[in-house]
Parts: sequence; structure tokens; C-alpha cells
Amino acid sequence: MSFLETRQQAAQTDQRRSGRFAVQIPAIFRTISGDRECRMANISDNGAKLETASPPAQGVSGMLILGEQEVYCTVIWSNDGACGIEFERNIGEDALVEIAGEQVRNAGPVANAGNIQMGRKRGRLVTS
Repeated sequence: MSFLETRQQAAQTDQRRSGRFAVQIPAIFRTISGDRECRMANISDNGAKLETASPPAQGVSGMLILGEQEVYCTVIWSNDGACGIEFERNIGEDALVEIAGEQVRNAGPVANAGNIQMGRKRGRLVTS
């Protein structure tokens, strides 16, 4: 992965709108070119990270299939072995609990990565 790709991926990470929950769930990403078996590495109410041998290109739309659940989504980034998808609509807490389990309901508030100042140590932000 080039330096530029690494920086772009880091920038995308900072733009997350909601907390992600680590999972290891088998899934299928269905596009017009066919089905891709993949493993979901994390999920939030508005997107997920999929790990697969042949990730689709950025901009490809498709259907994420998780058992009985089907969620329309678009690939927002792609690299060797993984891609990030954004759901067409937020799936909400009930669907998150159904997919990821009770850990989601009990997780509590998650820090907003957009509020973290890059390059500064936490201790320096606290004043006495």
C-alpha cells in the first residue's frame, strides 16, 4: 500500500459518523457481476468493513447478505483484501444487535474520532 493510500484510508477512518464494533461474521456481497464470499470485520449503523480475496472497486453498489438480512450498500474504499461499504440507510440499533450481538446494546457511547486532535498527547489537553 502506498503512502497516499495509507493517508486516504486514515482520513476515511477519521470521518466515521458512528462507532464501529469488531465482529467476525461470514457474509456475501452481491453485485451485478456475481457473489463474493467475505468476512465482516467491523460494523456500525451506517457501514462495515469486509475482508475478501477480491474486493470490489470503489463506487460499486450491491447487496450485503447476512443470513436473512439484506442491506443495499456502496463500496466507499477498496484495497488489497478488504473494502469499506456504506449502507444506503442507517440500519439502527435493533438490526445491529441482530447482526453483531448484545455487545452493541451494552457498549455505551463511543468517542467521535472527529473530535480527536491528531499529533497531540492526551495528557497535554488536560489542564489543572
